[in-house]
Amino acid sequence: MPTSKIFTASLLLLGLAACSGGSDSSTGSVQGLQAPQQVTIVEAEGNSGASSLRLSPELRGVTGSDYTTDPVRFWIEDSSMKPLDTVNMILSSLQQTRYWEQTNQGAYVALVASDEEGGGGERGNSGTSYEKWTVLSTRRDNDSPQIVSFWIAQEESMGQNIPSIIYGKLTVTAEPSDSQPLGAFTLYFKNLEASASPSSTDTMFQGYLRTVARNDSQSELEFYMWHGDVDSTPGVGEYAMRDRVHVVGDPANDSGRAYTQSVFVQNSGSVYTEEGEWQLQFNADYVARRDVTNSNTLAVLDRNDYVSTVYRYGVYDATSEGRIEMSGGFPIETSNGANGWAGYYGIWFPNDVTVTDGMSVLRRSFADNSTTPYTLFVAPGRLEKRSRSAITFADIQDEVLEYFNPNTGNDLQVLWDGSDFVKVGLRNGNGGYDPIDPAVSIASSFTTGQWVSCWSQARGQVEWTWPATLSGTTEAYVWQSETITADSADMANGDLTLHGYFNQLRANITSDQANFQNSESPYLPDATDVSTGNTDYTFDKETLLLLIGSDPVTLANGVTVTQGPGMFGFNCGPLFATALTSFGDIGQSSTTYQWYTGENEWNQLRTLKDQNGDFVVFDAPIRLSYTHSEVGSSFDGRSFFLDWDGANLGGVPYEQNTDNGRWYPLFNIPTGTTMTVGQTTYKIKQLEGEQRMVEVGSPNTVYAAEGFDLDGETISEPTETPYQDPAIGAKPSVTKPPKYVGGLAQEDR
Repeated sequence: MPTSKIFTASLLLLGLAACSGGSDSSTGSVQGLQAPQQVTIVEAEGNSGASSLRLSPELRGVTGSDYTTDPVRFWIEDSSMKPLDTVNMILSSLQQTRYWEQTNQGAYVALVASDEEGGGGERGNSGTSYEKWTVLSTRRDNDSPQIVSFWIAQEESMGQNIPSIIYGKLTVTAEPSDSQPLGAFTLYFKNLEASASPSSTDTMFQGYLRTVARNDSQSELEFYMWHGDVDSTPGVGEYAMRDRVHVVGDPANDSGRAYTQSVFVQNSGSVYTEEGEWQLQFNADYVARRDVTNSNTLAVLDRNDYVSTVYRYGVYDATSEGRIEMSGGFPIETSNGANGWAGYYGIWFPNDVTVTDGMSVLRRSFADNSTTPYTLFVAPGRLEKRSRSAITFADIQDEVLEYFNPNTGNDLQVLWDGSDFVKVGLRNGNGGYDPIDPAVSIASSFTTGQWVSCWSQARGQVEWTWPATLSGTTEAYVWQSETITADSADMANGDLTLHGYFNQLRANITSDQANFQNSESPYLPDATDVSTGNTDYTFDKETLLLLIGSDPVTLANGVTVTQGPGMFGFNCGPLFATALTSFGDIGQSSTTYQWYTGENEWNQLRTLKDQNGDFVVFDAPIRLSYTHSEVGSSFDGRSFFLDWDGANLGGVPYEQNTDNGRWYPLFNIPTGTTMTVGQTTYKIKQLEGEQRMVEVGSPNTVYAAEGFDLDGETISEPTETPYQDPAIGAKPSVTKPPKYVGGLAQEDR
């Protein structure tokens, strides 16, 4: 499938019934109105604005606590409902701007969190990415509509590296209610290249979403989004697309009918077409779905039988049930007014902002609009101090790990199957893995005492020393890392001497070495014992570079990585502050160091210095120990270490679905689960996720029994006629810092 299919960003779609309540914030005498946070054809099971309804009595705790009141939002995932993805991305992201709280307060900026992994729990990320939204929210009086104009800065659009702006106008006439779950609203939007005039009609896509006024108790919704003409062949290098939805429902009886269609055509010399068209009818218990594109195939889905997948959790103090918040970072801006974020994971700016060492940035105070200057510190590598936690091979049995062979430059997928260590995949030239089937044993490739390092999407680095006999009780280690700067305690006595034995990176890495060409490698041969082939490194306190002698362990000047695993960067094996007396000491070393370098920002050190020249310190994530309990699950009884950074709980294993490319967690942590760290006990709550309805085994039988008649009433196909240009003009100039970051107000942060 082409990567240009609409938006590849993951969607945090929010529940319909949890969408009212604009009056919770007063802007003078005028109360802000809210539109739905999501539109959907059928509602997820138990979705409600009263989150406690999703908590069984034994899980409820302190009345009014964050744990009790934080809303729970689940959405329905089904192929027939995918045409709503783009508009739901807009609606749910718009929620992070808190526009109803800023009614008649003038234009402002919000940084909206973007997660490109589909809710992934992968470790080792470089922090959250954001989109810059400029918003103007107005309402003349309490009898007038809420009008929200917004401008979204996009670094790419339709899979192309073309900076663009989404122009949108949301008009809310009535908030959602029990009788009208959608309320009354219209949303018009269009996407233009950033350099285009705001009045241009040369769009990359455009569309509308609207409720349709009725004289009965029904609720009606239309959505239409398009680019070009899908009924003709686009020119070479061109594309055309159309998504449209029409829903007519009876909220009182939770029943209705719908039509959905999604078509995408791309001409890259050969024409690629992806399309789907569905007719649906639903009642409170079932959804009948006819796949028009696929010979009118009938399926009936059970609305009372769901497979649930949780993408986001909250972490709370188990006693007070207060939300565990952390000082993970704050917004910054350049001298030109470009907005960014500084935090524990580093520095984020949009792709069009060049980040350089010594660059001046500002943090602006909301209270008095004063500024605090900081200086960016950028180095072409990063040293991490790692503290280990122990697991066993039984904990990782059948989990696919990634293993890099520094001698050959090959990336493998490997696993412990309970009796053997095997390879199951080989990295291909497209960045993915080709399966190896049947699996091939590679246990004989390792020698007793050899250090082995693998990468897990959920656990981060998983490492061990190869034992004489590999078994389920063999101990392995996972790590929690902190970045070392000149102000770290490790550097109190000046430069740090470190000792390497495995995967030792060279200094001044050449082009052939970086690209694994001409039989060369950026790695030195592994040491054969603690005094043969080992390397002593120095971590320089002033430059924060790892050195061999006086030469930096980085790419040599002018070297570019164009192929191979170095495209993702390079990292050395464990570095020890005290020289080993034997390889057997590795198992006793609970703290090691690791050096990263490369051309990507996550391979480098990017942080802030204050006016005194001191490095800014941000809160490190809290590490939680969790043992999964689920009878029948392959993960039952296995231990995991999860990291809470104040917004995301990382460490749950994910797996990519080969059919749709999305990543799904392999288990859910139950609401009410407690985890103890030191003297503090934490409580977990499921906050966001999706539900997939299970197909019944005899669709024709259920279809007849429920009285469905998909041909009994025609649902018209929406057209582009109701579309209106948002006509909101150029993006306003806002000099104040972002008012919200990821939906959190910044006034008191």
